[in-house]
Amino acid sequence: MEANHDIHNRSRNRKQERRPRRKQNNSNNIQHPQKWPSNNNNNHYAYATKTNPNILNNAQHEKQLATSLHELCFTRSLIEPPSGIQKRRRVMNDLDAMLCAWSESLLPGSSSYADNITNAAANNNNSNNASDNKITAAPSLLSFGSYRLGVHTPDADVDCLVLAPPHVTRDDFFGSWVDVLKGEKRVTELHPISGAYTPVIKFEMDGVKIDLIFARVNNSKWLTEQRTKMATLPANNTPTDDDGATATAGGKQSPLLQRIEMSIDDSVLIGLDEASVRSVNGVRVAQFLLDMLGDDPVRVDNFRLTLRAVKEWARVHGLYSNVLGFLGGVNWAILVCWVCKRNSDAAASRLLPIFFKTFANWKWPSPVLLVTMSKQKHP
Repeated sequence: MEANHDIHNRSRNRKQERRPRRKQNNSNNIQHPQKWPSNNNNNHYAYATKTNPNILNNAQHEKQLATSLHELCFTRSLIEPPSGIQKRRRVMNDLDAMLCAWSESLLPGSSSYADNITNAAANNNNSNNASDNKITAAPSLLSFGSYRLGVHTPDADVDCLVLAPPHVTRDDFFGSWVDVLKGEKRVTELHPISGAYTPVIKFEMDGVKIDLIFARVNNSKWLTEQRTKMATLPANNTPTDDDGATATAGGKQSPLLQRIEMSIDDSVLIGLDEASVRSVNGVRVAQFLLDMLGDDPVRVDNFRLTLRAVKEWARVHGLYSNVLGFLGGVNWAILVCWVCKRNSDAAASRLLPIFFKTFANWKWPSPVLLVTMSKQKHP
């Protein structure tokens, strides 16, 4: 009994000697709230952290952190150099010209593809304006995915959609268009997969990997108007700095490096088959995310730099894979866009910790909504 009494006293004494740990208040670290809001309203998930005003107001400190983050991404080969970006643009433009010549060759009484592509090259040298007939017969080549968002890596492929006029069918795409690619010397590793859930043609052109999908629109007038509007846009020249490198905004990729592409709206979905709807969705999502960010180049650059860092973190931790049940590129882009929308003035060096704090405490499976469902318009 005495032994048990002694053990009890020692245990009680140890409890009395314990003191609550003092919380460290490091002025260099962001202080977060003790409890995350339990309300399901998405607005409660916005940036609710309590920050050190000395750090927030130190623009030079944020600039240094953002520059360091950009240098880290470049060191890890997450950013393609200007020469690679220019090469992709050239391949995309050449591919667009090939598609126009091929589409025109399918019209009744039209010349062959070889004649059309030769005439197209001659017209480009003599004039910047195409004839109305050629514009009417021309499809549009639209990019999506990481390339459209401006966050692709040097070894990434380019996801492209062929938005074709009514006279071009999917059978033509996997028939005569594949024959055109087979006859092109610059095209290698050609693999048409017509039976896929989203039918695709995979190939490389001048070493650039391309995944090409197809959709045929029923409104030829709309497609003609968009092509005509694109033809009137000024040439997209890339400025350079004193060292010959591409000019950037805040040390990041300049928007001028991006290929100018037409915009689409939901009306294009009217009359499309299921495969075409799935094909168009990639372009719609990428375009929607960019529209959410607005026209401010600094805000877009912050989004891109943050997304590059998040995607690399996911790859390193084995969490970047739709196939394995994790989030893919578009999923991470939506999450980063959500954070950027609610912290529009924050630099990438601030957006990154906000991102992890937000979604580490997110009340899953509550959806992450960029807009409320009531505001979405469907054709």
